[in-house]
Amino acid sequence: MPSIRLTLVNNAKQTQKSAVILKVEDSSDPLTDILTLAKNKLRLKKAKTLYLNHGIELADASWLKDGKVAQDSLIYVSCGEGYVGQTRQEPPPATAASTTSSVAQEGGDTTITTSTDDNKNSAASTAVDLDFESLLINSEVSATISILAKKSFVDPEANAQLNRTAMLPGMRKVVGQPDLHPGNQYPIGATFITQKFIYPALIGNDIGCGMAVYRTRLSSGIKPQKIVDKLHGLEGRWTEGNPHAFLISQLGEEHTETGKAHLDQLGTLGGGNHFAEFVTIESRLDLDLCDSIGLTDANTYLIVHSGSRKFGQTVLEASNSMQTKAEKKLLGIDAESEVGQAYLKQHDLACAWARTNRELIAHRVLTRLNAEVDATKLLDIWHNNVEQKTVESIDPQRPCWIHRKGAAPSDRGLVVIPGSRGHFSYLVMPHGDQEKNGFSLAHGAGRLLPRARALQKRPQTSKQASISALQTTDLGSSVICEDTDLLFEEQPGAYKEITDIIDDLGPFVKVVAILRPICTYKMRKESRT
Repeated sequence: MPSIRLTLVNNAKQTQKSAVILKVEDSSDPLTDILTLAKNKLRLKKAKTLYLNHGIELADASWLKDGKVAQDSLIYVSCGEGYVGQTRQEPPPATAASTTSSVAQEGGDTTITTSTDDNKNSAASTAVDLDFESLLINSEVSATISILAKKSFVDPEANAQLNRTAMLPGMRKVVGQPDLHPGNQYPIGATFITQKFIYPALIGNDIGCGMAVYRTRLSSGIKPQKIVDKLHGLEGRWTEGNPHAFLISQLGEEHTETGKAHLDQLGTLGGGNHFAEFVTIESRLDLDLCDSIGLTDANTYLIVHSGSRKFGQTVLEASNSMQTKAEKKLLGIDAESEVGQAYLKQHDLACAWARTNRELIAHRVLTRLNAEVDATKLLDIWHNNVEQKTVESIDPQRPCWIHRKGAAPSDRGLVVIPGSRGHFSYLVMPHGDQEKNGFSLAHGAGRLLPRARALQKRPQTSKQASISALQTTDLGSSVICEDTDLLFEEQPGAYKEITDIIDDLGPFVKVVAILRPICTYKMRKESRT
């Protein structure tokens, strides 16, 4: 091989990359040449170790000279730290002919397809502590990555997280929504479609998190300050009724023990980006649909965003504790295994608990305004969950598992996509072929700034004036948040432009109505749980 195109990646900071061409034929020591390039291109003065995908150390120069490293391979350069990412012991990489990677970009919609032929590795796979022969659906593994952002900014780290996720066994399709942004390990605002395997870590601990929208009997002319004055006593355990009885009334008598240990949190929002927000109709764009669901200019509506609180965390922890050492290395679980079935059962209960939580939050909020009577729920959708669905383009015979992490379902009717505080929200109806977007949509504006950076934007002077400015938005709505750090973390500037999100979703949705915020409740310092 006379020369090879490589992408050098800083192993410790994988958003830092550099494309290079290595003249293998003229090199007496191509590994040293790569390290020298890394020192110059990536500014890694102490570059010492090279890795391929899955943590395979590139220590044999013959792999480069004999064509065992494919064109356009990623080379992770380490300064002594271990490989960052999912590791997998395996033999020397397949030849260039057996590994392919293609990238196509058109108008900001990026699609990456990766495939590997594992038949050529079968002899050595038996020596691995994980039986990868049994993990793969068949000999040809392929995952596509699509990012549906044209106007919306996407953090490079979110791209890197999508790429790493696409390498997981059984992964078939990964879709980054326009609100895509980095998570701790996996991206938020994304959909992951697998076969055979489920990945609890992709869903995270807030299983069943989602949004509900209610039409209330409150007039659209209600003043924000009236709502602010009334919204007290929403923190802590619900004391006006019996939370256990409420839970059973929603889930049925057979669920008397479901989430019983977390009843103190039933009917509470939690922290982060969760909220209860009153909105009015700014404009009705699909009049026929608005009329059919009773969406009028005369009423005020309530959006509730919350999840399963600590119940979801206990489900995730229980699943982790049940996994074998091999399964923990893999990160995923065979959906048909005992551990997989146990997780799915508890996952579904956590989703039901989360939906009940939103119902009780709405009841508590509306009761404060004497508006609980005649309230009508227009929608309730999960955007953190996993569910089974047949995806024709992947396998018309065998259902897939659709994991959504901060991605609203686009196969269940109406979806609400809220903007940041003080921005409009959008009620949309999915339309057209939904396979390209993974049967999912953005679940909101998506973070532009990490929380730590948003906090750095807090002025050091005129603190009270800055707080007041965030408590009354440019649209004239009020924000109730008595945690100063959270107020700055959730400031409008920490999120992407919601209009960009909606524009990027244009091929997949029709906007039904635009919603104007009048009052957003985040938290008060009143006996929180």
